[in-house]
Amino acid sequence: MMIKSIQFSNFCCYKDTHPVINFSIDTEKNVTVILGANKSGKTTLVQAFLWCLYGEFNPKNGVINSEVRVALDNHSSKDVFVEIILIHADREYTIRRTQTFSKVGGRVRSDDSILKIQYKESNGEQHSIERRNCDDTIKNILPQGLSDYFFYEGERFDDISKKDVATAVKGLMGLDAISTARERLDPSRAASVTSKFRSRLSLGNSQENDNLKRSLEKYQSESERIQERIDNSRSEYEFYLRRKSDLEEKLSQNEDAKKLQAKRNSLEDDIKYGQENIENAGKRILSDFQQKALSFFTLPFIDSALSSIDKSKNSGVGIPEMRQAAIDHILARDRCICGLELSENEGARKRILTERGLLPPEYLGTIVHNFKISLLNYREFSEGFVNLTQANYNEWRKSINFLDDKNEDLKKISEEIKKSGAIDINSIEDEYQRTNEKLKELFDLREKLIEDKGRVKNEIENLEKKIASLVEKTDSNRKLQNYIAYSEALYNWFDASYVKREKEVKNDLNESVNRIFSTMYNGHRIVSINDNYQIRLLINIGSENEELADTGGLKAIKNFAYISGLVDIARKNVKKAKQDNEDDENIVNKTEPYPLVMDAPFSATDENHISNIAKIIPGIAEQVIIILMKKDWFWAKSAIEHKIGKSYIIKNVDNSETCSEIVKGE
Repeated sequence: MMIKSIQFSNFCCYKDTHPVINFSIDTEKNVTVILGANKSGKTTLVQAFLWCLYGEFNPKNGVINSEVRVALDNHSSKDVFVEIILIHADREYTIRRTQTFSKVGGRVRSDDSILKIQYKESNGEQHSIERRNCDDTIKNILPQGLSDYFFYEGERFDDISKKDVATAVKGLMGLDAISTARERLDPSRAASVTSKFRSRLSLGNSQENDNLKRSLEKYQSESERIQERIDNSRSEYEFYLRRKSDLEEKLSQNEDAKKLQAKRNSLEDDIKYGQENIENAGKRILSDFQQKALSFFTLPFIDSALSSIDKSKNSGVGIPEMRQAAIDHILARDRCICGLELSENEGARKRILTERGLLPPEYLGTIVHNFKISLLNYREFSEGFVNLTQANYNEWRKSINFLDDKNEDLKKISEEIKKSGAIDINSIEDEYQRTNEKLKELFDLREKLIEDKGRVKNEIENLEKKIASLVEKTDSNRKLQNYIAYSEALYNWFDASYVKREKEVKNDLNESVNRIFSTMYNGHRIVSINDNYQIRLLINIGSENEELADTGGLKAIKNFAYISGLVDIARKNVKKAKQDNEDDENIVNKTEPYPLVMDAPFSATDENHISNIAKIIPGIAEQVIIILMKKDWFWAKSAIEHKIGKSYIIKNVDNSETCSEIVKGE
């Protein structure tokens, strides 16, 4: 596929019928450069291709130029069209999509767009394709699923790792046709050609034969259900892989948010600690008061009583536990407990009488003294309780103040997070962990399903052997057995061819993408293509390659390297097919060279990488159409100007924001 020209009329910012824009199809100078400022109509040019080929466009007011739309008179109409002339499989196609806009009752309405295609044979003879076959013709030239990779909008293009690239690669390399053939011949599928032949075999009329056939159909259906679950789990696995990549990117892009979140987490932990301290101190105070509240409230009274005792004159102290009756007994027998005769020692007698005066019931000094001792002991216990309660209260108050401070700090950090626009790293990290768990769950499920499919396959093979042994020897059965043998042989051949070809495609794509990436990227990272054709960015650490998240300019370079690699291997595939079949005039090549039409390919890259990318662009595809801003062209020009076949400039007409024109460049 080579694009010769494009023309449009009243399409978006291109008012009236614009002159034809011819693109370079020169094999040496294969680059067409179109320069334009922001809002001038650069992206509209790419959208014109997509609308013409696929009818793809979703602006509020449709594809019609806004000035033309406003100027429509009531009951009048205007046509919008885009016409592309391209060469595909040695035929020149003229593809035009037209949509009519009419004003009725003050409102502008439109009919459905109409696609018309004509082609010209090498002898100049013109043919029209029936309208019902136009969409299929476009699909054969360039399926819409591949359009993202050849009509590249750098500013809008999402990460290549998030797209279903497997379908695109298989379609581009012709693997989808082999895959379809495998599926239709697969003996394990009940609806396959092979199974239908087998179901027609005559096994006689016995009940056993009918049971075998039913069992075979049951296991074939089960095999299909298992395969469907395997396919679904694979798709789901790929979805979570892409989600994991998104989360890794968000985590790596938000280091500031991570720091703020870490501060917030620390404050939340402090607040939790403070709340626990307040709760524990309160519990201790309450528990102690429930048991010993009397000690707290009697302490002032104890101090008052002790003060009164100290001021009392009855503070003398007698012999503890001694009473006057005991002294009277000693005096009556006239002998001390020490054996001294009191009648012979008047001084000792007088001393005993003195002690008698200090004893109850006649003297209160001892009672008061004993009471004082009890009060002092009780006061010591009460004072310890009061001190402990005071300490708990101080801890409670300290925790309240601590909590107030931390809550205030938390408010400040929350405001800081809001102002910074930072995301919640914790929630992302939690989702990241859940995603990892889901990936493991899906991996284990797929392994189990593959094991189940192997078991069912064995059952199918055993049943087929039993059925084969019971097949009646009839001409009809012999023919069916030959058909079955042929279809099984074809299946095995397609299966082996598919596995071999897919491995070659992956290796070629991996080599091509890495070569292009290393040429564009000034660093030590590499890329790798996994089994699902997803591209991963790696860096070598020791003896291991570790996957990295990619952002900004690096993501743009990775995306561009992948798309360039796709186009590169498609181009090589065409050349190889032509070399292998150069003597076969009837060969029809499945693959065609594809152009690269790129809007703002350098939008997210720096000047060094712009130059590197520009150097390799002409060698990637047979035709390259680049639409870019002058500031990017400044850095790309020296690397690519020797390959430019045609150049244009997009200008606003009379400084209008709604009308542009494309004129030849200098």
